[in-house]
Order: sequence, then structure tokens, then C-alpha cells
Amino acid sequence: MTITEVSEQFNLTPDTLRYYERIGIIPHGNRNKSGNRDFTEASNS
Repeated sequence: MTITEVSEQFNLTPDTLRYYERIGIIPHGNRNKSGNRDFTEASNS
């Protein structure tokens, strides 16, 4: 899932998810070949 899809699913902005990731509240999303975050179902649990 992209950061946009995750943010819509949890009703958060992408910036909020990036912030949570940066301070360690949520695990870092993997990056795809283009360097974009690629969240898996496991990282969303």
C-alpha cells in the first residue's frame, strides 16, 4: 500500500504518517524501487 492509501484508510494525512514513522510510533515502511514507501499489511497491524 502507498502512504496515500494508508493515510486514507486511517483518516490521517501522509505528513502525519511520516512524522509517526520518524519518531518511532509506527515502523518504517519499506521502499519500492522508485524510493516510495510501500506499506504491507504486516506493517499496518
